[in-house]
Amino acid sequence: MLIKLLKYDLKYMIKNMSVFYILAIFFAILSRILSLPEQSIMLNIIHKISSGCMIAMIANIIINGMIRSWVRFRDSLYKDESYLTHTLPVTKNELYDSKFIQTLIFFFVGFAVVLLSIFIAYYTPDTWNTLKDHLNLITTGFNMSTIFFIMMSIILIFLELFNAIQCGLLGIIIGYAKNNNKSAFSMLFGFVFYLISQLLVLGLVFVYGIFDSSVMELFKSATISIDINAFKTLAIVSSILYLSIIIIMKITCKRLLNKGVNIE
Repeated sequence: MLIKLLKYDLKYMIKNMSVFYILAIFFAILSRILSLPEQSIMLNIIHKISSGCMIAMIANIIINGMIRSWVRFRDSLYKDESYLTHTLPVTKNELYDSKFIQTLIFFFVGFAVVLLSIFIAYYTPDTWNTLKDHLNLITTGFNMSTIFFIMMSIILIFLELFNAIQCGLLGIIIGYAKNNNKSAFSMLFGFVFYLISQLLVLGLVFVYGIFDSSVMELFKSATISIDINAFKTLAIVSSILYLSIIIIMKITCKRLLNKGVNIE
């Protein structure tokens, strides 16, 4: 039943997000075509507009992906659609798992579309070589491979955004347990949980710095002339902390849901 529920959730997200994916790729292709040399002033203006539209679609993929995840979760468990949802032969854990997996899948898809759009619009051998030179300069200073640097950056950004989504889901669960002003409480709790998660990561990194002087220098030094390996350690530790917080919030959300759902 979880698979069927997940398919239903994925269809909802495809219906609402596919337009942004298609437009992002469309404007990326248009930008690439219009970037050819020896173009007129008017074509150059259109090129700039199409590039701006592509960037706007990329922003929409990320922002709308988060908002749609929250809206889907709220509507399925607390709004009109919840009357059908709660009659299904599934546990609340399965309901939450479906929304969690759906969000995870669409964030991966969204990231892939964003990277593909940027690649289509801007890739040239010269651009690629320039990017590699800059990355090699950075990674040489960080004493790590270029692939490792790129992967850690993507993972850290992904975990940070997914952490924000989890905070929103937890905020909805607690907010809709209230009798009045449920939407307002949901946004308030979601924002508070997000701030707490950021402060928690920062605090735990500080605690880690007590045992690693290179990391502690990030808190003490007012300049960037510090042990560059500290940034590598910071990225790894932060990723582990974000992943741990996401797992803890997932468990917390399930336990709160199992206590009961206050349908509007």
